[in-house]
Amino acid sequence: MIIFEKIRWKNFLSTGNVFSEIDLTSQRTNLIVGSNGAGKSTILDALTFSLFGKPFRKISKSMLVNSINEKDCVAEITFTIGKNDYRVVRGIKPTKLEIYCNGVLWDKESSVNEQQKNFENSVLKMNFKSFTQIVVLGSSTFVPFMKLSIPQRREIIEDILDIQVFSTMNVLLKDRVKENNIEVREIDYQIDLLKDKIELQKQHMLALEKINKEEIDRKRTKIEEYKNAETEKNDSIESLTKEIFNLNKEMKDYQKSNSNLQKLNTYLIKLQSKLKSCKKDHKFFEKNHVCPTCTQQLSDEFRENKLQESQGEINKMDTGIEDLESAIVDEQNKLQKFTELSTEVNNRNATLSQLNFQLTSIRKEVNSIEEEIKELEGSNPDKKAEYTKLEKLVKEKKDFSKQHASLKKDRDVLTTASHLLKDNGIKTRIIKTYLPTMNKLINDFLQRMEFYVNFTLDENFEEIIKSRYRDVFSYDSFSEGEKARIDIALLLTWRSIAKLKNSVDTNLLILDEIFDGSLDQSGTSDLGWILRNFDESTKVFVISHKQGMDDKFDRTITAEKEKNFSIIKETVNEVTHALVG
Repeated sequence: MIIFEKIRWKNFLSTGNVFSEIDLTSQRTNLIVGSNGAGKSTILDALTFSLFGKPFRKISKSMLVNSINEKDCVAEITFTIGKNDYRVVRGIKPTKLEIYCNGVLWDKESSVNEQQKNFENSVLKMNFKSFTQIVVLGSSTFVPFMKLSIPQRREIIEDILDIQVFSTMNVLLKDRVKENNIEVREIDYQIDLLKDKIELQKQHMLALEKINKEEIDRKRTKIEEYKNAETEKNDSIESLTKEIFNLNKEMKDYQKSNSNLQKLNTYLIKLQSKLKSCKKDHKFFEKNHVCPTCTQQLSDEFRENKLQESQGEINKMDTGIEDLESAIVDEQNKLQKFTELSTEVNNRNATLSQLNFQLTSIRKEVNSIEEEIKELEGSNPDKKAEYTKLEKLVKEKKDFSKQHASLKKDRDVLTTASHLLKDNGIKTRIIKTYLPTMNKLINDFLQRMEFYVNFTLDENFEEIIKSRYRDVFSYDSFSEGEKARIDIALLLTWRSIAKLKNSVDTNLLILDEIFDGSLDQSGTSDLGWILRNFDESTKVFVISHKQGMDDKFDRTITAEKEKNFSIIKETVNEVTHALVG
């Protein structure tokens, strides 16, 4: 059983940016009143929008967003099914669909359409149309059961009886039949193909008995071409090998260039550093006459000797640096030559590898052709190998024939199942079982409302209505008040059957303005007695324009307009039971 607990909404139709909230379980009978445009029917639209993504009334989704705030339209509903708690949050601007089961986001990987489909099939176990027939009875945009087409009536009853699964099974079965037909056609094609292959193999085996001399000559000519190419490749390989040898030999003269260059650069750096130090000393004795350490006067003779010694060292080092730089240039030239030679060697080695690969390929081709020639030159073709091929083809054809027979057998089973799953099969048997109970309940509810006709639905869901004098009527021939009683009787019947079948049983019943129009005072009183005695767990919400009915309900919910926004106010009443007996 679905226990609807709470619904709330904001920025929905005329409601502002503050949530309006209604506890759906606190009171058994609830009256929702308000002037035209105050928002009393908003609960219906919020309810169906939160559950099915569309309003109860014929309003476009874009019109559901409050025209003043123009965004953040949200409707939320909480309910329980067994031990599971559910919360559905649906919004527009931005678009939102969040379904929580026991606080965990449900089916979040699916698209919105897939989520909705899974939600209706797996959780609610009813669609929008079934919901409106079981939970809601309205007077304006509502389409009563008797106004539906025959297929639509059947769909409603199948949902209530929880036999839509057979329709789903039938759809799946049709897909399986389609797959079976495809598989049979594919196997038929394979069998025909194998027949052709077997015939060709037989012809091939006959043709192999004749030695084709032209083919042998062609292959030998091809071998000669390959051998000439092999000779050319060998000559090229030999020439390249010699070139590589000579290049490697020449490279030996330059092998040490890199290490020599490194050593010379190291010597140069050291000598440059020493020269710098010597020049520093020379500059010191040029400018200073006193020792900076001991502060004693330096003699001119001593300074002169030091200057001559340092200048001599400087001259030697300048000469050494020039020699080193010259040697470095020589080694750099040698290294450049080494690099050039190395590149040449690498290029030739690459060419050599390519030639060797080509030579290997040529030899493989020659060996292959020689083997083919041996087969063709044999006195008898290899009949054994070809006969083995023929046997394999024959076996494949036999295996496919077995599969074909198995699929034909499956098709017979599928055809039988398909007949059972059609509308006139299992579903019709189940419907026939429940029809007497349905008709009895309908007539019981009609009699309680003092409408004494014999109302019968046949197995095609067409009505037969007879008076106590056996006069035959149609639904459309009755007054609006009489039609309303029939609609109410059907709604209460569907709820009773759903509870009996445990398919889409729910605690919520909403009657939209049925007291305001065609239902007379007597019918209203009778309906009240039915609602009070219908089901202890059912929470009834009546939407009405009528005044002075507050004392007949446990709670009054008033919809009002304040500053262009709809708000709701609740009042718990002292019920006199004037309406409900």
